[in-house]
Amino acid sequence: MLITEFIQAVHYNKELNPKLWSNNILRREVRTKLLNIAQDFVKFIALPNINLKDVTVSGSNASYGYGEHSDLDLHLVVTMPDTPHIRELFDAKKNNYNYNHKIKIQGIDVEVYVQDEAQPHHSAGIYSVLDNMWLSKPTHKVPKISDREVRLKARGYSSMVNKALKADDLNTVRSVMDDLKRLRKTGLDVGGEFSVENLAYKLLRTRGQIDKLHRHLQKLKDAQLSLENR
Repeated sequence: MLITEFIQAVHYNKELNPKLWSNNILRREVRTKLLNIAQDFVKFIALPNINLKDVTVSGSNASYGYGEHSDLDLHLVVTMPDTPHIRELFDAKKNNYNYNHKIKIQGIDVEVYVQDEAQPHHSAGIYSVLDNMWLSKPTHKVPKISDREVRLKARGYSSMVNKALKADDLNTVRSVMDDLKRLRKTGLDVGGEFSVENLAYKLLRTRGQIDKLHRHLQKLKDAQLSLENR
């Protein structure tokens, strides 16, 4: 049974989001805007050649599990060089772009990502915006979700976030953020979008706790770079 609070974050619907899809194909005006966003993000990255292979959408809004608070995940799929600083640059650019841009498609928040084509991407549906076709078409199968397991996992995640919010040490906050990402990724790898780990993470995001954690991390970064008057 879906927990009452979580229904705000995830539903399971009979059709794909009609704001985005028509006859299971991305609406023309939506596709045009997403390509414009991808182009703008490429310019923002400002590298001579990012080895772009595809532009895709995935996540809840590319499947039947979208809800009121579901965003639209837009991925630039690239051939990632085996260079740690380039990966860090992509992450920094992604975070900066998402933080400073509040782009919406039909009222839905758009989140941009840089995805390594060599890394597996777990999603119920993956759609190529470039080729205008499904790479992995979602199937309609109502998931079984344990109220108790999601609540327990969310409680554990919430404790981690609260610990980080009380910490004034940048490394501690980064460590908690990394732990949350790792736990969520493990859940996605094993159980997909409706894994207990991913649902618990989404529940905290719906509550605003993940956003608070990001803001606290940015605040500590700014403080570290600042010099106070004496």
